[in-house]
Amino acid sequence: MRDLKRDPNRVRFASRQTTLPDSFDDAALYDWEFRRRRSDVTFYRALAAERIGYNTGGKVLDLACGSGRLLVPMLRDGHTVVGLDRSAPMLERAAARVGRTAAQQKARCMLVRADLRAFNLKPEFEFAVCAFHSVQHLLTNNDLVRFFQRVRRSLRPNGWFAFDVLPAHPDWLARDPERRWSRTMFTHPTTGKRLVYTTNQLYEPRTKVLHIRTYYQPVDKLGRNVGTEYVVGMDSRQLEPDEVASLLERASMKVIARYAAFDLHKHDRNVTFDKKSDEHVYIAKAIGEAHRF
Repeated sequence: MRDLKRDPNRVRFASRQTTLPDSFDDAALYDWEFRRRRSDVTFYRALAAERIGYNTGGKVLDLACGSGRLLVPMLRDGHTVVGLDRSAPMLERAAARVGRTAAQQKARCMLVRADLRAFNLKPEFEFAVCAFHSVQHLLTNNDLVRFFQRVRRSLRPNGWFAFDVLPAHPDWLARDPERRWSRTMFTHPTTGKRLVYTTNQLYEPRTKVLHIRTYYQPVDKLGRNVGTEYVVGMDSRQLEPDEVASLLERASMKVIARYAAFDLHKHDRNVTFDKKSDEHVYIAKAIGEAHRF
């Protein structure tokens, strides 16, 4: 066995009982890290247009809207959008983005700080979306069912709810939790500090929760450590397709279409999800309502 003290690629995994800063506290860094992620935005814009058209003023509910990555393009498509998130830094970033839009777009937007498990909105939305694996931040079955129930109560008759899940690849879940992965040097977008990014994770089969830790080490121009490393945490519930369908049913909802990628031309209620699937994307609606594509 290698000596942990001498191997820079190995580190004791931060205890899951330890309270860590949230991965979403630094909204500017979040936007910078995911600045090239556009396929889901394009997909959900097209899906919303399929359901309610463009420039109709139809109401969209963007759940876990974050910094407005999807919300602002939806506004530009002519929708009326309510963005909901629990993170104050992310909502501040979203508000700044909305503030740079045209006056008529600002007038069609409202931002709400709330918990996904406990919001109450009128049943007036034709399309609801929870993008970028955000449903997986709800870690228990009860939390997920509560969330789905809140979504259902917010939808108009025949409203659609779209969301995505990151597939649980066994090789990734089985990574050594004491080893650092994905070492990357970068410059922070607002502070200008040079940092080295690494990550590791620990999977708990009993709870089906993946505990992810991201480490940021300040370095000099030569990559030498010059300050105190800090750690942020994120937990992600791993969800299989059968579980998703079952939890939706407990909330009186059902899956009406599934996608194995962000591609509107490849939908099927019974599409096969396998190890090659980059994403598991679902569209659901209330049980008892007719549906068609």
